[in-house]
Amino acid sequence: MNPYMISIAALALVGLSLFACSTPRLELSDHSDGKKYFNQDPNVTVGKSLLQVLKWKFTGDLKEWPDFVKDNVAPDFTRDLAEGEGAVTFINHASELIQFKDLTVITDPVFSERVSPVSWFGPKRHRDPGATLDNLPKIDFVLVSHNHYDHLDLDSLTAINKRDHPTFIVPLGNRTLLEGEGIESIVELDWWQNHKTSNGSLITLVPMQHWSARGIFDRFEMLWGGFVISSSELKVLFTGDTAYNRQFKDIAEKLGTMDLSILPIGAYEPRWFMREQHMDPQDAVRAHLDLKSNLSIGTHYGTFQLTDEGIEDPITELSKALAEDDSGGEDAETLLRTHVPDHLAGSPLCPLDVRNRTGGK
Repeated sequence: MNPYMISIAALALVGLSLFACSTPRLELSDHSDGKKYFNQDPNVTVGKSLLQVLKWKFTGDLKEWPDFVKDNVAPDFTRDLAEGEGAVTFINHASELIQFKDLTVITDPVFSERVSPVSWFGPKRHRDPGATLDNLPKIDFVLVSHNHYDHLDLDSLTAINKRDHPTFIVPLGNRTLLEGEGIESIVELDWWQNHKTSNGSLITLVPMQHWSARGIFDRFEMLWGGFVISSSELKVLFTGDTAYNRQFKDIAEKLGTMDLSILPIGAYEPRWFMREQHMDPQDAVRAHLDLKSNLSIGTHYGTFQLTDEGIEDPITELSKALAEDDSGGEDAETLLRTHVPDHLAGSPLCPLDVRNRTGGK
């Protein structure tokens, strides 16, 4: 039997034992019926059934990953940033360290060996983080996009809280998970709400097409989303997990042009199963163009094998998507590689391709 089939079944049983059936009362909105949250597009079905999961695991084409990949990286966090400058370091998976002159943010930090309800079973990392927590500068804000285990890792959050006592910004409903670990400085946001930092930056939660669950009975009970950080002259978008849909045009219309967009390019096969919850590299190029982003870089691949594609497939497919795209006279590859703002400093930023960036994949 496919080992990932066994993994899914076992984790489902763990989820049954960890989470009781509960239906909290939510505030009514255009994306909540008072019991659950839902996506902007009513025509998509994001949460798959157990039968669909079993179909995938029995019929999927799971590529073999190397047991472990050794990366030779030495990130440098000592550079002094001037007003209007920023630096981004890719740590692993969806964990990005985003630095401005007076503000340091980390997204979806995951330093654990596995992303699972338990430490002894579930998806295991295939490479070390590009930087250890001990090596990171003091963190002011932790942004958590949603409650899936590969994005909301309680061990990592509690370690950061113990070291730096930052403020944690989460979508609606996720506060209780952090409070259960003794974390006190928490800001919950709904889509399009923002939090103003002490240095005047704005952190806005924006809609993404995804879903939430920590167990079997709590699907869609906690909100999900991405974040736009507006600091001085820079705007940075971190999407978290998302499928491609109209939200990128909405963000550009409401919040303006992004200096940098951090877009997921992995965990996308098979498409019949993942299309409505995870972008593939072709979708990432479309999102970049919808956002009119000055620069976009890829994330969410090469660390944990969550889906069927190979460990390097996101890079290969991204190269193809860039080469094939037709953007009305200026193709996406040219657009991405020529519109790099000089004031976005720090780790070498390679448009939608993280192979040359400081930090682990």
